[in-house]
Amino acid sequence: MYKNISLLFWFLIINIQPIFAQTQPVQIKTNLTFFSERFLGVKNGLRFSNKGIAKLDLLYNLNNSSSQLSLNYNEGRKYTLDGSYLQHTSGILTFGIGSIDRNWSFSNKTSLILSRNTRPTKSIYLKLQNDMVPTKTKWSLEIFNGFTEGSLDKTRSMLLGSRVILTPVQGLNFELVQTSQWGGKGKNNGLSALGAALITDTNAGKNSNINKMAGFGISYAIPDKIIPLRIYGQAIGEDEAGSLPSCYTYMTGLEWTNKKTRYPTIVIIEALDTRINTSENGYCGPNTMYNNNTYSYTNYGKTMGTAIDTEGTSLGIYIKSEISQKIDIELAVTSVVINDRNWSDHRLSSQRQSGLINSLGVSWVKKNIRLNGNIYSQGFNLDKANIKSGYGVGISSSILF
Repeated sequence: MYKNISLLFWFLIINIQPIFAQTQPVQIKTNLTFFSERFLGVKNGLRFSNKGIAKLDLLYNLNNSSSQLSLNYNEGRKYTLDGSYLQHTSGILTFGIGSIDRNWSFSNKTSLILSRNTRPTKSIYLKLQNDMVPTKTKWSLEIFNGFTEGSLDKTRSMLLGSRVILTPVQGLNFELVQTSQWGGKGKNNGLSALGAALITDTNAGKNSNINKMAGFGISYAIPDKIIPLRIYGQAIGEDEAGSLPSCYTYMTGLEWTNKKTRYPTIVIIEALDTRINTSENGYCGPNTMYNNNTYSYTNYGKTMGTAIDTEGTSLGIYIKSEISQKIDIELAVTSVVINDRNWSDHRLSSQRQSGLINSLGVSWVKKNIRLNGNIYSQGFNLDKANIKSGYGVGISSSILF
């Protein structure tokens, strides 16, 4: 049903567009990315399951409406519409349909609850924000409901997500986030299940199969006149106790930005920990993060949270420096532990692995053209993800017409 609706939308877009092309801005962007080997994480639009991808985006705006048609072709000889959407804005309200990436955290790298590690979900969504309202306190709300593939006994189920961001004063941001896996083959797909997935306790009753994750985040940017430093963090509960999250995993980071030097530089130090200790009542424990008795917290076999998956840690330093108006250099060194408890059913590795992931990249930009070159290394194998230790190189290019 969803696929048929999507095809209808794109048919209308493609056929209506020429009428308005003379008066409305239209943008076309092409992107080609190739890496010699797979590696853990996301780089230049690639997920760790890809080595290369070709992408064509057609984006245009029509009054208060906007849309993007994204055609993707990867090395598996598969075409997808990931990144495509159609949305309309009226005042503070935006509603739409599509398959868009979400990174729900104040980190620019990843999120414990919803990241770009896996392919985006096909969803309908609603956004509210008061940025246009003349008040010091800013807020925004996003709610979506979409489909995930393979998360319920290798079949499709639904994912409901909501995120509230509150900015009481400039530089200080809070977030409340929640995702709920619900419905699917043999499960309640009705309004009662939808209501439970959104707001009520799901530990007991007919909707107890629903898998909720929730938590909060904070970001504070210290005024530049004191020190150009931003501090951020996120805590996500894998389980629910009395309608509140419990059994937390954590992320914390520091982001230092210096624009006053000859070479403007950003330095980020970020730590992740997805390990969970056994709780008093035994509901939480090792390997429970991103895993559930009913639903696997995955889409197309990859976790929807951070790339290290369950029972992992990560400590990384990321440096980006602008050495000229056209050239940027990026250096990253990350110490990673995967499958800390040697769980044989771990999605990435059947045994505990640890080591460094290093990368050095150079970006060249001139007007609407961008070229990237990367050298990287990974010091450990991940047999379940078909990722081997060693060195690799990558190139990517994009052109905006």
